[in-house]
Amino acid sequence: MSRKKGAVCVAAFVCSLLFLSATAFSQTERETESGDVLWQIIKVVEENNPILKSQRTLIETIKQAPEPGAGFINLEELRSKTGKVGEQGTQAPLLTLSEVIQVDEFVQRKLDREETLAEAEQEYEMLKESLISTLMTKIIEIVKLKNRLDNFEELKSFLEERRDSLQKQVNVGIKEPSTLNVVLERLIQISLEVRNATGEREILRLETAISLGGQKWQDILILLNKV
Repeated sequence: MSRKKGAVCVAAFVCSLLFLSATAFSQTERETESGDVLWQIIKVVEENNPILKSQRTLIETIKQAPEPGAGFINLEELRSKTGKVGEQGTQAPLLTLSEVIQVDEFVQRKLDREETLAEAEQEYEMLKESLISTLMTKIIEIVKLKNRLDNFEELKSFLEERRDSLQKQVNVGIKEPSTLNVVLERLIQISLEVRNATGEREILRLETAISLGGQKWQDILILLNKV
């Protein structure tokens, strides 16, 4: 008898482990899927948001602009004008005054261009960070609304079952109609809450997709359905 009880305990323990493992795996799988969807949304926003696209265009324009002095200064020719000076044989370029001024101007323009590029790239990173922060805030609100909606739906289902049960009891005289009326009023209230939460969530999803997704807002809207 003790061996049989031991076997039953072991079997129950193994089943419990399998159930917990399956539950943990299912939860981990859902979290992974949510994370993948989140990264997809961020990627679509980064690639298609009009503000970020405009800033990237500015950066590429600066990068592709001709180097300051291109076509005006021949560095090889300047090197050929060097002469030996000093005891160590140090070489120094023999430039005319106009060439020196011209070189200084081109150097300054090059420095200004590099500074402008650095500022544009920094502005891009700041814009991207701000947009992603806004996106995450909106997604958190969407998730909160979904959780609230799920809670309302569960409560609504419970109240519907309670209503049906009370209706039968009222019909046979076990319960007073007033008891049923309380549940009916609560059910009407919860139904309104469900409708309001659903509408609020849909508006927020649409607003988020349109305001951040550019021409790909419909793709983001589809992804937001999976959050």
